[in-house]
Amino acid sequence: MVRGRSLWAIPVTLALVAAACSSTSPPTTVVPPTEPGTIVTVTNEGGAAEGHTPTAFAGTGTGLFVGDNLNASFPDGVGVQTYLEFALATGTIATAATLRSDVLITSGTPFADLGDLVAEAVTYETFGPDLFDLRASGPPAPCQVNGGTAVVCDVTAAVTTAMSEGRSKVQIRLRFTGVADNDGAQDLAMFYRANSNENEPGLFTLTIEG
Repeated sequence: MVRGRSLWAIPVTLALVAAACSSTSPPTTVVPPTEPGTIVTVTNEGGAAEGHTPTAFAGTGTGLFVGDNLNASFPDGVGVQTYLEFALATGTIATAATLRSDVLITSGTPFADLGDLVAEAVTYETFGPDLFDLRASGPPAPCQVNGGTAVVCDVTAAVTTAMSEGRSKVQIRLRFTGVADNDGAQDLAMFYRANSNENEPGLFTLTIEG
């Protein structure tokens, strides 16, 4: 089931479903309070609070994709963005925070054609189709691509802000600054192990330095 406009994929199999149809979320992994000089790592939640949306109309999917031309019916200028969630514990100390994934797979040439991949803080109660035009709650932070299979982003500002506001989670959106290149060819950064439609814990890690 898809809420909003229907989304179909072609070069890669990207089944889209509404958040309400996603599988039960796994148990929450909470980062314990840290002392100065310590390092802790937490994985993305991997459940119904995460997934992707188009950039210009309502719709959701379970896969973690960023780019353009998700399918042949996407209009020119429409991209795809991904939402992630990580648990935090009250009292966590952070001087630096790094978002990382080592399961990057590309279709086309997204990093050459769509500008910078950026991570930005967002805040939402429930992941769903209406987040397609959600305003970021912090400035975008450029991400780096290492070896063609890893993405690394400095999300210190997003994490420290969430902590200062006493929130139990930090939510981050990944998108390309170029959104789409309008050439009709698919350019996607995808994050998965075996099934492109399966969002699971550990596809992304958040490392927090105390």
